[in-house]
Amino acid sequence: MGDDDSARQLAALEAVIPPGPGHSAHLLALAEIAIGKKLPLRAAQLALRGMKEGDAALRARGHRLLSSLLPGYHIAMMNDARRNAAWDAALRAAIRPGMHVLEIGTGAGMLALIAARAGAAKVVTCEKDPIAAMLAEDLIARNGYADRVSVVVKPSHEVELGVDLERPADLLFCDIFGDKLLDFDPLPALADARRRLLVADALVVPARGSLCVALADWRNWRRAAHIDSAAGFDLAPLADYALRALAVDVGDPSIRLLSHPQPILSFDFAAPSHPVSGHAAVRSEGVVAGEANVIARWIRLELDARTVLEARPEAGAVFFSRLHACPLPEPVRIAPGHEFRIETAYRGVLLETWLNA
Repeated sequence: MGDDDSARQLAALEAVIPPGPGHSAHLLALAEIAIGKKLPLRAAQLALRGMKEGDAALRARGHRLLSSLLPGYHIAMMNDARRNAAWDAALRAAIRPGMHVLEIGTGAGMLALIAARAGAAKVVTCEKDPIAAMLAEDLIARNGYADRVSVVVKPSHEVELGVDLERPADLLFCDIFGDKLLDFDPLPALADARRRLLVADALVVPARGSLCVALADWRNWRRAAHIDSAAGFDLAPLADYALRALAVDVGDPSIRLLSHPQPILSFDFAAPSHPVSGHAAVRSEGVVAGEANVIARWIRLELDARTVLEARPEAGAVFFSRLHACPLPEPVRIAPGHEFRIETAYRGVLLETWLNA
């Protein structure tokens, strides 16, 4: 059954729901059916209506449904004061009166709102997730910017000049990088926008992005990332299946850098294109004596020459983006001045990082 058939079936079922006390429960049941039929926008609309009319139990059911439809990082990201202040400063510095600007991947619309408040004459922002796009439209209208911000429910490679964009944009901005920089495949999207949708000298924010690495001691290494035996049993073959990168909060005090941080991959986002795969290596020099059991890896975004967002580990720091602990097979002794060779390779969104001592 196609999407149109499923949508018609849901509409027919909704039409026969009787009014009365059970109406909200029936709407939420239809929302669950819509999720099963891969109609997320319809599911959200039904769940919102059911929650509005229902009691506390039905509202809890509706919240569960809605939370399954949107990635959980949105709230933490939009609540991040450090991120919001950095983007506000960078977009205020970049945007001039009369500018038309383009955003790729608005999520729930925070950066589009910041760009409009910074003075852009027109903001066109695209978002392929229909739930996030619906939220962005709601929040943009709620904050009084619907006349200047247009949400296009498409991936960026489907955005068209003369249809979605009135004219080529003067500036491109986006935050589609994820904790591993390349998670959401930003490089092809940026190159495509540069080729088709921007004026020749358009600014890009961020200007550059890097992946940084350092050797580190992570107290949770043995529990979460290493196994040889447990409960008296030989479990060594399981080690081959262990996760090769584990997310850690930037402020987690259990991780401590032992070598000098180095950018290992760097990209100029204004460049016309980038290789779809690559390999890089850096020498990282020990600065603290200790025993390294992971390579700490994190992103660094240079929004402009003055404004940097970086997920570098620092005890007590707060940042929505996380670093990754890439486990070493066995701990390595570190001494100040001792150099180690860290390597990484990417193929599209796939990324591996390892120590080659």
